[in-house]
Amino acid sequence: DIARHVLGVHMRRAPPESAVGEIDITKMKKYIAYARLKCAPRLSSEAAEKLSSHFVDIRSEVKHMEQQSNVRSSIPITVRQLEAIVRISESLAKMTLSPRVTEQHVDEAIRLFKHSTMDALQSGEVEGMSQAEVAHQLKVVEREIKSRIPMGSRASTQRIIKELEKNFSVIVVGRAIDILVRREVLQYRNQRKVIFRCGV
Repeated sequence: DIARHVLGVHMRRAPPESAVGEIDITKMKKYIAYARLKCAPRLSSEAAEKLSSHFVDIRSEVKHMEQQSNVRSSIPITVRQLEAIVRISESLAKMTLSPRVTEQHVDEAIRLFKHSTMDALQSGEVEGMSQAEVAHQLKVVEREIKSRIPMGSRASTQRIIKELEKNFSVIVVGRAIDILVRREVLQYRNQRKVIFRCGV
C-alpha cells in the first residue's frame, strides 16, 4: 500500500513540455539545464507496476539474506529506497527528454540500484570477522561517526577514517560511511574528500 501511494504521487504530476531532437557534445550544458527546467517525466502505469513489483522482490531478497546469515541488514530497504529508484528512473527519462518514465528506464534504474546497494548488502565479509561481528562493528562505527560530525557540520573524510581505524577495521569504517551516505545521513562533497552531516 505504501509503495502504491509513493508511485501514485509520481504518476499524478503535471505533464511537462515536450522536446525532441538530438544534441551535440558542445551543447551538453545547455541540454542538461533545459532538461532540468523543462522536463518532468511522469511514471507510466506499466513503469509504476514494474517498480512496485521489483520493490517487493528486493525487500524479499534482503529478508532472505537476513534469515540466511542471521544478521540484520545494515541498509534497510524502505520507501526511501523506492523513492531513490523512482528518481533514477526519472533522471534516465530526462536524459532523452522523455515525457514519461517507461519500463526501460525502470529496468536500468533497478540495475543501477542493485549494482550499488545490493552488492553492498551482499559483501558483508571482512577477513577474520564473522558477519555478526561486522554488523556489530558497523553499528558502533555509525554511532561514532555521528558523534564526531554534528548536524550541519562537515569533516575531512580521511581524518574520520584515520581516527576510527585505530579501533576498527578500515574496511568497516569505509563501509559505514557509504551506508550513512546511502541513508542520506551524510553527503560526500568535494570529490568525496569531505563528508557533510545532513540527516539523523
